[in-house]
Parts: sequence; C-alpha cells; structure tokens
Amino acid sequence: MFVQVEPAEFFMYRVKLIFDLENPDSEDQEARDYLEEKELEPRYLSNSELDGRQCEIMQFGGCYLGKHLDHLGQIQRRAVEVEVLTEEIRGHLASEGDGPAPSIDEALMAALVEEFHQDSAFQAAENGELVAVLDADTVRAAARQHAAAGR
Repeated sequence: MFVQVEPAEFFMYRVKLIFDLENPDSEDQEARDYLEEKELEPRYLSNSELDGRQCEIMQFGGCYLGKHLDHLGQIQRRAVEVEVLTEEIRGHLASEGDGPAPSIDEALMAALVEEFHQDSAFQAAENGELVAVLDADTVRAAARQHAAAGR
C-alpha cells in the first residue's frame, strides 16, 4: 500500500491509498480489513496503471480519513519492520557462526520475528531507511532454542 496525501480545495487535502493488484504488499489485507471494520468507504474508487503496475486507488477526503491515518501508518510500519527483521534474521542464520543454524521454516521465523520485534532492534541508516540491528550470535542461539522446543 502506498499512501499519497495531496492538497485539495481551500484548507483541505485528499488521501489516496494505492494498492498494487499484481504484487500486493504484506500490509494490504490488514489495511483493507481496517477500512472495512471502521466502515470507511472511499469517495472515489478506481483501477489504473501506475508505473507499469495495475493498481486500485481509493481516494478519501482528508477530514474523513484523517484520524485513521495514524493507525494505517502503524499497520504499514509493522509490516516493514517484520520484513526488515526477517531479512536480518535470515542473513544471520545463513552466516558462519558458533555452530550450525537450524533450518528455517515459517513457524520458526515467526517465533524469531516475534522475539526480536522491539523498538531497540531498529535504527535509521545513513540514507534514512529503517534497518534492523541484531547480534548474530544471539539470533542463532535463539533459533536453536526455538527449534529444540519444536516451535
């Protein structure tokens, strides 16, 4: 989901939620579920090609959607954090360390992401992008512990 905020009429703004229909982002369904749960309906709904991608565009008035933008932003941030953590954990488990790392299945990865999903695990890189910073030995030890526990 891509969020676009743009000026509208005098002291107004519009919000567009753009969903890539061919390659959905991990947060798309949760965002759609939130909109449905809160009974938020777009003023305009359209399908269009953007940057060579087939997209669904939901347009809302800023005042109508405004108080919900923080929650939608949190949905999006959580999804990005999970993706960044998953990549960091995979990298540490694939690297050489203090013994062989267990094979990673979906359940093990979910348990590790849950364990390490803390504010202290994230920093901003020099380019401003969010990065996860985890100790490789701690990640490998946690993976072995979860694998031994059958998670």
